[in-house]
Amino acid sequence: MDAQVFAVSATEALWLTRDVSRSEIAAVTVLTYDILISLADEVELVWKRQWTIAKVMYLVARYIPWFFELALIAINAGGTTGLFYTPTDCKRWLAVQAVILQLVITTVDVVLLLRVSALYDRNIKLMAVLSLLFCGEVAYLCYVLSVVTPLLKLNAHCFVTGSPVIFINFWIVSLIFETLLFLLTLWKFLRAAWDGWGSRPVMQQFVTDGTWAYTLVFVVMLINSMFYKFVHSPLAGICFNWLLTTLSFAGSRLILNPRKRSNEGTRPMSSVPIELDDVPGVPGGYSMRGPPRTSNSGKWVPMGQRFSDDRVRLPTTTVVTIQSQDENWRLGGGR
Repeated sequence: MDAQVFAVSATEALWLTRDVSRSEIAAVTVLTYDILISLADEVELVWKRQWTIAKVMYLVARYIPWFFELALIAINAGGTTGLFYTPTDCKRWLAVQAVILQLVITTVDVVLLLRVSALYDRNIKLMAVLSLLFCGEVAYLCYVLSVVTPLLKLNAHCFVTGSPVIFINFWIVSLIFETLLFLLTLWKFLRAAWDGWGSRPVMQQFVTDGTWAYTLVFVVMLINSMFYKFVHSPLAGICFNWLLTTLSFAGSRLILNPRKRSNEGTRPMSSVPIELDDVPGVPGGYSMRGPPRTSNSGKWVPMGQRFSDDRVRLPTTTVVTIQSQDENWRLGGGR
């Protein structure tokens, strides 16, 4: 009787392991498709431009999850490849997964952080607080992973079948920090709408991209945490690859989309670099603190001069000239 129960349990575990493997194949297929359909834009807007922190983060977010998922497929295809892990080998493999996961999450958080920095005109006090919180988040996540990795429950094929209680903190802390960044983005949009410049394409783009990226990452990360918390079988890790795919998609698109839209909307601006620490499509002269205005006398006001209401006021007919190869394009209130 005991032998029969063991045989059934082993068979069921094998099928569940294969289900996880099929899910991994589906996740990497989706990511590969997204890479292929955006490859032309990537070559034009990323590879052909100079090396910047945005370019490095794009490559990390885009390709490290992809290569790692391909490695998982090679090792776990079909649920088993005939490979057998010693406990030591399995722990090492889990440590590699933990490092990859932390690297990708950190990269996406940096992308979101720099977007907030651009929206708030690189406010020093705000960025000091957010940087401190970010460092605290990264330190705590690394601590949790160092504690959790040796305590994960595994089957004979090195699939996670259970996790300690503290593992839920990893996902909670990540979600809290990303929620904070999203709320800051939303608050800036509401302030912009109140001040009369929330309808600008750059603000709508920032809010739209930030909203779908936050929602997608939040949902997938929440589902992943629930599986690790409540499922005690090989299915516990079925969403891991989907989380990597989601982070890769969101992180890379948050960098690529602004460049693509700027390139399509104003073709001669294609030579102007669009980076994370500047609001895409907005000439450097415009402050994000308020809409362009003039003084009461209607005279020209030096860039950045403040008045008693603490707003940056600019002439309503400000003209910003961007030199292209064939002609000058004038952006602003006058043409």
